[in-house]
Amino acid sequence: RRTCSSSPALVDTHDPCPRNPAHPVSSEMLTTEPLQVRRAATIICIRCAPEGQRLAPLTRADVAGPCGAETPADAGKVGGDSAARDELVFGAADSVSFSSGWEMLLGQGEVQNWVRSSPGKAEHMRYPGEWKFAGGVLEPGESPEEAAVRELQEEFMVHLPKERAACKLHLLTVMQTRPVRNVSYIMYNFVAAAEENQWLEQLDSCAVNSALEKRRVEHAAILGTGAFWDLDKPEREQVSPEVRELSWLDMRSAVLNAYTSMNSTLTPANAFQAEEFVRLGIAGRDPMFVTLALLLEVESFPTLRSLVQHTASLDPELVLQQARWLEHGMSPEEVAQAWQTWQQGARDASRSFTSAEGLALLRAERSHAAEAAAEAPAAEEGA
Repeated sequence: RRTCSSSPALVDTHDPCPRNPAHPVSSEMLTTEPLQVRRAATIICIRCAPEGQRLAPLTRADVAGPCGAETPADAGKVGGDSAARDELVFGAADSVSFSSGWEMLLGQGEVQNWVRSSPGKAEHMRYPGEWKFAGGVLEPGESPEEAAVRELQEEFMVHLPKERAACKLHLLTVMQTRPVRNVSYIMYNFVAAAEENQWLEQLDSCAVNSALEKRRVEHAAILGTGAFWDLDKPEREQVSPEVRELSWLDMRSAVLNAYTSMNSTLTPANAFQAEEFVRLGIAGRDPMFVTLALLLEVESFPTLRSLVQHTASLDPELVLQQARWLEHGMSPEEVAQAWQTWQQGARDASRSFTSAEGLALLRAERSHAAEAAAEAPAAEEGA
């Protein structure tokens, strides 16, 4: 199975060594008013790669920026996540192999935020030009699963069957983000597998990309007449492009994109992002650490059976309780104290592993558990 979209390739920018500006997490997290906690949902669409596909190992040289390997001093600059990403992906090794065979459906976001822009000032998206899962904030009265489905339809233009039973989702993880601008999100992360969902198995990504291109053309036409700037916010949202392209990415490509977003030297995901960054004067990428962690979580499942077995064993309320480390209405002082506690190890409760070595062990355990579960019915029948 192939799509007409190719995996994004790394490119050089005009400046051979542009600096990715530091993301001082500690200062960004210094809330200035009572904390707001909101709920959001993400949907991770996966499928098995074509039979016989083998991915080349990902090496430290592959993820180095345009100026070569990063120094230890560089590694701490981007959002405090650079050292953690290295531990997650490589651990003590110089390369990592991906053997799960999963491909993920991701959308590359537009760079300019047309809803917030004005004729004299161009605003850019959060995570501009990054490859992301579909997801967003829950609407009033909406369940996390309902929000995940809605976001998939709105962002990726995926048409889902009206029958709820025809859309099978599994809750993979729940995690709470660090606060940014006084807001922290509780994220419910669901998985939908093509092997269980006919609508996903039959998804025509080429048709979706044609629809996305048509939207860009129509938006450009409205923009050219000047009528766009007279639209109110809801009207702008209806016509403004949000996703550039939809593509099934193999695990190596997806991890590479997320990893390099945290390089201390600007390493664009592809030519589109590089060109847009130059046009809009954007100096660095937003760190995609959560996406990286989710990708590796999926990689830890060797088969769909192992994933289903694991998700069926989860207690959603317990998972939420373990992931939650910030509460709505916390004062700036309480947030700072919670952040210190989180740094000291409480954060590990929302992730199944914290290192490449842990990922390898977990994958082996889940493989053995799935094999044992599959053999049990056969043994009972033989008896």
